[in-house]
Amino acid sequence: MGLKDLYSPQFLTNLGTQLHQVAPTFDVTRFCQACLTEVWSDLKLMERRDVITTQMHAQLPASFSQAAAILRQVGPNFIGLAAVCLPNYVAVYGLDHWQVAMTTLAVLTKYSSAEFAIRPFLKRYPIATAQQMQAWAQSADADVRRLASEGMRPRLPWGTRLPQYMADPTPVLAVLHQLFFDKSDYVQKSVANNLNDISKDHPEMVIAFAQQYWGQTKSGDWILRRGLRTLFKHGNPDMLALLGYDITAAEKVTDVTLQPESDVAVIGGLTTVTYTVRAPETMPVYLGLNGSADHAATVSRGPPGDVAGEYAGGG
Repeated sequence: MGLKDLYSPQFLTNLGTQLHQVAPTFDVTRFCQACLTEVWSDLKLMERRDVITTQMHAQLPASFSQAAAILRQVGPNFIGLAAVCLPNYVAVYGLDHWQVAMTTLAVLTKYSSAEFAIRPFLKRYPIATAQQMQAWAQSADADVRRLASEGMRPRLPWGTRLPQYMADPTPVLAVLHQLFFDKSDYVQKSVANNLNDISKDHPEMVIAFAQQYWGQTKSGDWILRRGLRTLFKHGNPDMLALLGYDITAAEKVTDVTLQPESDVAVIGGLTTVTYTVRAPETMPVYLGLNGSADHAATVSRGPPGDVAGEYAGGG
């Protein structure tokens, strides 16, 4: 079963039934038939989401405030990725109703995620919505706090990019500062991924952020290591220095050898490379294997002499 099959006929029936219970004029059969047209099987996950959104709108009240109230009541019955069709309704039909939309997204994100739905509001109302994200970063609910970070990611997978934050991520970093010591693993992972997004456009700002917090807490260092992963893969000197690597090590090591397991690498497969490095003293050594696979490995051990190991990377 593919991801698109999360939106199955059974899901549509369940959704229609829940909407009917709150809004008795909502016709379940009509809703399912309108979604399950001859092109349904060819549609991808997010395309099906958009069809569902359109067909919900065809029957829900024309007043967005009334429709949003229905969505908030139905929301707790649907969790996970499939439930993004509910906040998507807010993104499509609630742009002219900022306050009601914010209230509704804060509810719906607890059961799925409003990380995609918040983005049109960040584009149309950048100041007000960024301020809302800062307020959400202080929420008692981890799902809402996570939205404050995830929704502002400049390069969110599956989401529309946010050019204003690719150009200047200062508002995003303000939220990440608030969330850096968050106790929730769910929030911590989002903060790390957000930093990684930002590093692709503004490495110097992410390194400055990392320098402020490095070494303070175990969870904080985990966030930073994950957030710096793209810079690590590319061997950014400032990042390597922060992590304790000797940036002059390349001048000291000798007799570096790399021996691939096979002369042919298969896309999507694993290729093992055996390496040896001779170093004159004990020191952290960064080994960046930046070919088509674009991965990195590290060695930080051993007395003067040879250091050997294996690196397995995906193609």
